Amino acid sequence: WYQRRVRGLERWRFVKKNKKKKKKDSKKKKNKNKKKKSETLCAAGSFSSHGGSGCLPCPANSFSKEGDKTCRLCPEGTVSPPQSTSRADCVLPKTPTCDCWTPECGYCTDLACTVRQNLAESDQGLTVYSSPRTNKKSYNTVILYDVEGSELGQLRWNTKGIFLTGCARCRTPHALRTARIRGGLRDPWTFSLKDGVVSLSMGGDALYTNTLTGECLKRYSKTARFAFRGMKCHNSFLFYPEEMEMGSKVGAECDGQCPAGVEAIVEE
Repeated sequence: WYQRRVRGLERWRFVKKNKKKKKKDSKKKKNKNKKKKSETLCAAGSFSSHGGSGCLPCPANSFSKEGDKTCRLCPEGTVSPPQSTSRADCVLPKTPTCDCWTPECGYCTDLACTVRQNLAESDQGLTVYSSPRTNKKSYNTVILYDVEGSELGQLRWNTKGIFLTGCARCRTPHALRTARIRGGLRDPWTFSLKDGVVSLSMGGDALYTNTLTGECLKRYSKTARFAFRGMKCHNSFLFYPEEMEMGSKVGAECDGQCPAGVEAIVEE
């Protein structure tokens, strides 16, 4: 009886030891294969139709994940830098906020210097990247027009006050003021006139709203064009091709006003 028990215990120990060894060997083999596979795959942002040999960077406006044999194009109307690694890198193109207060633009009377957009019905609104204006006499200014190009009014605002010609005049709310200064040029602000509600938002949060009524509602519900005044080349706005149409003097170089390759900087 004693000998049978000893032999059974030895067999149990032998089986257990073999199981542990097999498990360890399997894990080592798996890690080895994983390492070998990673060494032969192209990194994200590059591609190769021959595995890992001769990986090439993805060109602008495309992206790839690790191991992709080709680069995938960004969705229509979006752009991305070279060697982008995901669809999240594909964003709407930024266009300079061309200043219309020039002789070439007829001091904001030339329709070629405006962007056509039905702001009164737009879900997107107008999204702008611009330096914070803390000086009382310096404003972010958007001129609003009807479809024929007649000026309806101007939205002017900075960290001190908000003004919509003939319809709104108030101090900038604390939440919007602090978000604007903190976010600077990196965080855009969005202006909306959807359904007659004047809205300024940052980071998706509406920090100022004003519901228009009467003559104000009637006037600004006709808004079909906009232009920028007194804003520099390093400022920009998001161009939505599905609902915006740029005038011939609005574009990457603002009809010669803005040299190509101007980078976003913060105004002193």
